[in-house]
Amino acid sequence: MKYFIFSIFLLIQYLWDRSTSTCLTLKGEILLIIHHIIGVYIYLGAFLFDPLYHLLFTILVLIHWLTNNNRCELTIITNKYCGYEKERKFQDLSHKLQLTKLNKNIHYYYLIGLIVYDIYYIFLNLKGYKI
Repeated sequence: MKYFIFSIFLLIQYLWDRSTSTCLTLKGEILLIIHHIIGVYIYLGAFLFDPLYHLLFTILVLIHWLTNNNRCELTIITNKYCGYEKERKFQDLSHKLQLTKLNKNIHYYYLIGLIVYDIYYIFLNLKGYKI
């Protein structure tokens, strides 16, 4: 069931992105698919998969953003291969739903919230509680 939920969320996000833009190269399109898989994992991985792996991955993403001028290198590379503007943001559901208009740093809040959730979930499991 968790793979089904993940796949549906991925399909919605990817198709919505593709319905509003086109990519000029196959390499760019493959990068977009990979980027959407990673994006959906960031959003749902804490709830569907192992929280320890998700915690480690999310911390690495946060460090990457902080040390890369608040940009994802995968977005930069994908923009190049797809022929997008250099400053174009990755079109995940937050952008499509215009949640970034509420706060331009909303992705940082997501990551911090997910990190807290992962740590809490891991702590409860270590204490013997099953959620």
